[in-house]
Amino acid sequence: MDSKLYHYFYESLNSHEDVQKLSQKYNVCCGTLSSILNQKVVEDVKKSHYRFKRKEEKIVGEWLNGQSFLALSRKYNYPATLVSTLVLENLGHSKKEIRFYYKNPKTIENGRIQKELIESLNSDYFFSPRAHQLQEEKGKIGENIISFWLKKKSCDFTCEDEMRAEGCTGKTPDFLLRKSIKISGREVCWIESKALFGELKEHRHYEKKQFKEYADCFGDGLVVYWFGYETDILKEKGEGYQIADHDFFQKDVPEHVTKFLNYVIHW
Repeated sequence: MDSKLYHYFYESLNSHEDVQKLSQKYNVCCGTLSSILNQKVVEDVKKSHYRFKRKEEKIVGEWLNGQSFLALSRKYNYPATLVSTLVLENLGHSKKEIRFYYKNPKTIENGRIQKELIESLNSDYFFSPRAHQLQEEKGKIGENIISFWLKKKSCDFTCEDEMRAEGCTGKTPDFLLRKSIKISGREVCWIESKALFGELKEHRHYEKKQFKEYADCFGDGLVVYWFGYETDILKEKGEGYQIADHDFFQKDVPEHVTKFLNYVIHW
């Protein structure tokens, strides 16, 4: 996806309703647009966190005066789960207690907090425990497709969990091939699965912290951005790895890939 189109989608996406509309209008899979939306929300939270914390006393006061977690979330355009965390911490609850409440909200004795927390968790598609769980599942699906593809190609490989079990303590890719395979005329020794859209800024971070080290340790590799990537990445990426998206696997495992492309964290 060229950067101009990516930035158009980035600016246009503000809710999951926008995902459906833009998907139909531009014939772009919902999974790609959902991934871009998720990255936008996370980035917006990072940028606005300081301003939000500065209003902490005011926000807590408004909650004490009757405004709900969800109402405050909408008022300050901040994720409901993080709003509830702010208020509960100010009420004297520890981080450990709050984590327990998120997993077991019906155990909360205070009726108002229980009701509002359940309401918040059910509406937060980005920072709630359920959203985090689905993100993890999404990552596992991408890895499972690669594992299936490698087995179909009769490739001998070790996955990251197995490397850890064998005592590897350094940074490891998702898949290390015991025997390299040729992709686009180049030998590939490892594969890294990213169940997201490859945005240039985030890619630079991954290249520095992961891809470069994998290449130095194991040789050339393949990075898979399942939901596509900015083509500008190809202009500036370093040596030691290739980049692919879902198209690379489509012809070999079409059913798995098509289902994955429609994966949207929304309920």
